[in-house]
Amino acid sequence: MNDITVLVAGRQHPVSGRPVRSRADAVAAALALSVSDQVRLLSAGNMPDAVARDYLALGASHIELLECAAGADLTATLAAQLQDVAWVLTGTRQGTEPGEDVLPYALAAALHRPVISDVLSIRPEGKAWIVTQALPKGARRQLRVHPPAVLAVSAAAPLTLRHSMACAVAGQVLRQPVTNANGPDGAPAPRELVQAHKRRLPLEARRQQSGHARMLGAIESPSTSGTVLKAGDARNKAQAVLDYLRAHSLVHF
Repeated sequence: MNDITVLVAGRQHPVSGRPVRSRADAVAAALALSVSDQVRLLSAGNMPDAVARDYLALGASHIELLECAAGADLTATLAAQLQDVAWVLTGTRQGTEPGEDVLPYALAAALHRPVISDVLSIRPEGKAWIVTQALPKGARRQLRVHPPAVLAVSAAAPLTLRHSMACAVAGQVLRQPVTNANGPDGAPAPRELVQAHKRRLPLEARRQQSGHARMLGAIESPSTSGTVLKAGDARNKAQAVLDYLRAHSLVHF
């Protein structure tokens, strides 16, 4: 099983319109190169050589470009290349294009692997990695993750991106045409259309609070309220949820 593969892609500069490397993907590549010098950079789609050289300037020895046809299923194409990869790293996008921030989750589902989002740092410990994950309101937590897994690296990871012209020139750009990226029969995979930026609202009872209480709720840790049930069986936990819903008149049975 291969060690580390970082998925990278090109982006369009918002001012000049020229194709450039994605800073989110560059942060993911820099984080992977900080723990190993044997990192594989992989991209699906059309990427100019100038953008590929910018990724090689981070210190990687080569980058593989899967040249797919227009409208090809990139998730299926990448999943076929990542079956034997222990660690898959991607950048965390801001969702400027519809659906572009779901790639780590789609790949994890296709590969039947766990996905860890908002990764800030990684530290190898034996065969596992100690992963530091960013939580809301500045909180952090560490997870012991065993391969195989998919990691979505946060763009706020404390890393300095290097740019070595020697590495950019010496690195290899390997292009591989992909003719059957849509499936065994060549037909595009079925897709489900959803509204862009649609978010599910959490089920929460309405509360009347003063301005001071609302301010405290915005700055305090979310763990200061509510109940975390770790002990007991599934029946007791389900009963606790039902009691909460009844107490706040969210159900009427």
